Amino acid sequence: MINSSYIANNFGELIKQHIIAWQPASFVELGVLEGYSTLHIAQGIKELERLRGYKGKLDAYDLFEDYEFKHSTQEQVQHLLLEHEVLDYVNLQKGSAYEVYKNYPDMVLDEIRGIEFLHIDISNTGKVIKDLIELWHPKIGQRGIVMIEGGSEERDNVEWMVKYNMPSIKKEIETNPIINKYYFYGTFFQYPSITIMLRKWWNVK
Repeated sequence: MINSSYIANNFGELIKQHIIAWQPASFVELGVLEGYSTLHIAQGIKELERLRGYKGKLDAYDLFEDYEFKHSTQEQVQHLLLEHEVLDYVNLQKGSAYEVYKNYPDMVLDEIRGIEFLHIDISNTGKVIKDLIELWHPKIGQRGIVMIEGGSEERDNVEWMVKYNMPSIKKEIETNPIINKYYFYGTFFQYPSITIMLRKWWNVK
């Protein structure tokens, strides 16, 4: 069985259906763990290929064994994706979310479309979200979707967040100047919660 806090409330299906409905053309995931969200993103991309004939591919990044806390191996995730016949829809790579943003050009209106789907799930805290939004926002295209694990008070009060006095994800989202200027957003509050942000198409600078 795959280990993910998303499973209890079927957030994988939520992610997949948003992809099918919104039809983004480029996909990045930061944080893979055992591949639950990766699998569902890939299934969404596969369904888009059936519907529109275009084969997209997810760039999925994780530290795998280099992460000192809960982690999986790249080989285990590859096996999961192969088993579900979606490995061809994923570029599974070892890399840090704080570094791999350099692999992508900034969005330029009418020239570079930018990333149209980004999922962030790397032991999120308010500080993590602040830092990653600053790094990745310039890469997000018009009407791009950003999904963030967290955003509820319950998620902010999990044992490790309280123990280490980690800053609130919910508060960061509500007060972050980039998010509030450039995105519409809403949060599904069932644990662990997931916040979905849509970049405003008319506010690109």
